[in-house]
Amino acid sequence: MHKIIYAIAWCFSLLPLQVLYLFADCGYVLIYHIARYRRKLAYNNIRESFPEKTKEECQRITKKFYRHFCNMFVETIKTLTMSDKEMAKRFVFENADIIDDYYEQNKSLILTLGHYGNWEWITFARIPNFKHPEYKCYSIYHKLENGAMNKFYYEMRSKSKSILIAQNQLLRALVSQEKKKEPAMYCFIADQGTMWEDMYIWIDFLNHETSPIIGPEKIAKRTGYDVIYLDVTVRKRGYYSLRFEKIEPTGKEYDVTRKYMQMMETTISRAPEYWLWTHKRWKRTRKTWEKVMHERNQDSRIELAKTEDKNRLRK
Repeated sequence: MHKIIYAIAWCFSLLPLQVLYLFADCGYVLIYHIARYRRKLAYNNIRESFPEKTKEECQRITKKFYRHFCNMFVETIKTLTMSDKEMAKRFVFENADIIDDYYEQNKSLILTLGHYGNWEWITFARIPNFKHPEYKCYSIYHKLENGAMNKFYYEMRSKSKSILIAQNQLLRALVSQEKKKEPAMYCFIADQGTMWEDMYIWIDFLNHETSPIIGPEKIAKRTGYDVIYLDVTVRKRGYYSLRFEKIEPTGKEYDVTRKYMQMMETTISRAPEYWLWTHKRWKRTRKTWEKVMHERNQDSRIELAKTEDKNRLRK
């Protein structure tokens, strides 16, 4: 099935981007007005994140989001046949000397960004190693639940010069690169939700009590790598600005993660319509998390008691 999807997408990618944008306009009408794909979820997320905005403002942001969502979809398809030269025209880089410094010093780094703008172009379309093609770039990804779509996106992303790596294979890649003594860039999109057992801290993010992903910071502390935040600005349809900003640690626990989330919130608040609002980011609440952890701790104590009883009987 994924091969059929890929073949259709490849044929569409041969069309000029301006023609593909016509399909995006039609897609907007279909998804927003007819299918209403997660429309209520997106609107509620926006309304709760910006209580100071009126209902009309939130509705306008929601509509703009769906237009951008459809634009991003056709842009991602275009990636299959877009040349490096054409891709480079669509990005402006700010403060890129940071990357030069790390490369010249033969240092690896961690690049963090969010589901903002067109993250597919940024992380998988040859963008992270734009000035130094030999600078290896690992893009950490999560498997999609739909098997056919997961294979389609994997094959599409594999066309880039970034090296795709599943989260459970990251440690192996880190060790391998250290042995080779080759600098590398590890890209994380770290603004989505996490599992119950991976929740360690709670912060205020977009007017919600939120438990962030701490993986990039944990890896940074283990390896000594610096963490860079990629601030994205949508200049116009299909054109983006990327600004590299170093996240300075203070020595406090989870300070890098907190700073990343603050910077992410600043980016989103500047132009909310370009963030992924259809994601169920706040489906796991702190109250529910505390209840789940309490139940799991009780289960653990019961299992421990059973084990101790069995050991006493054996004696």
